[in-house]
Amino acid sequence: MTDGIHSRSAEQTVQDQLAAFNAHDLEAFVATYASDAVITGVAPEPIVGTAAIRAFYEPRLQNPELSCVIEQTVLFGDRWVVAQEQVVNAGTATETIATFDVVDGLISRASMLKA
Repeated sequence: MTDGIHSRSAEQTVQDQLAAFNAHDLEAFVATYASDAVITGVAPEPIVGTAAIRAFYEPRLQNPELSCVIEQTVLFGDRWVVAQEQVVNAGTATETIATFDVVDGLISRASMLKA
């Protein structure tokens, strides 16, 4: 099966996730993650699965003052994207290093390390 998602590169997947985040489009944001994806570093416990990702990010993406800029990325192999980000909330930027493991055009693991 060849479709747009599965043929999407790791870097394009991360860019699509960023665009959805900045557009505050919850469904498009969640759609960049695999059904069993795991996100660490944004909550005390890992966020596991798209239902949990949706529940965690829904109130955040309703905040019009929240945005993210990727300053640079590095691709390791064809799956791993490491991004240096500035996450901005109400005018205050937090430097973040984010790693994304992208499998078949979907993020399977993401980890955030805040400065």
